[in-house]
Formats: sequence, structure tokens, C-alpha cells
Amino acid sequence: MSAPKYALALLLSGAVLLSGAVFAGEATAGTASPQVKKIDDDRSLMPLEAKKLMDERKDLLLIDVRSSQEFSEGSLEGARHIPFIDIIERRHSIPKRTPIILICTIGGRSFAAAQILLENGYRDVYSLDGGLVAWNKARFSTASQ
Repeated sequence: MSAPKYALALLLSGAVLLSGAVFAGEATAGTASPQVKKIDDDRSLMPLEAKKLMDERKDLLLIDVRSSQEFSEGSLEGARHIPFIDIIERRHSIPKRTPIILICTIGGRSFAAAQILLENGYRDVYSLDGGLVAWNKARFSTASQ
């Protein structure tokens, strides 16, 4: 990835993480609501939408883009760990024809990672809006690693 795109991805990720919202929502990480979209984008799925897709698509790949430390504290059942930096630097072997939901803490890194994958030819890519914070507030289960 070129330096300007790398910088943009980091800036976008950081802006979402710091503000808790960039596009449509006003909730912050501490008040993320599973019913209010934080990122107004068709590729951004609310927890209920993500859960429905997970139930319908058995070929769905869940990718947690958080740090190793965060991932070790728990994620969604069956999630594969690929840190955000590995997505940016293309150090992964994510199949292009598999539907993907990207996961992070509040949705910033997963949204930025989705944009990077889409730029690189992936088509069926989604981000969990509000991240694990919203997922937990929706009272869906997670797994300890």
C-alpha cells in the first residue's frame, strides 16, 4: 500500500477510535448503542444484521483486527485473528471469494480494514458497526480465547 493510502487508513482508524463516531452516529465507545449506527455505510453491519448474516452464511469468515493482547481477552466464536497492521501491509492469506465480517473494539479499525480490502479486490466484506462494544450491549455471546 502506498504511503498516502497507509496514512489515510491510519488516520481514518484513529479518527473513529478517538471520536467513537465519524459518519452518522454520535455514540462514543462508552455509550455505543446496538440500535444506532455509528458508521453510515452499507458495508457496516449493526450487531443484529451481523448475527443474522452469521446464522445464514456458514461460509462466512470472521476476522478480528485488534491487537494480540485484545484478542486474547476474547472475541466472537470462531473469529480468526489478523491484526489491523497485517491487513494494511497485506501480510495475510484472506480468500477473496469468501464473505467476511471484520471485528474490532468499537468499529474504527474494522471499518478501515474493510475499506482496504475493498480497494484490493475483495467484494463481500463487512465491518461490525460499534464493534464488540455494541455486540456485547446487544447481549450476543462471545468466546474467551
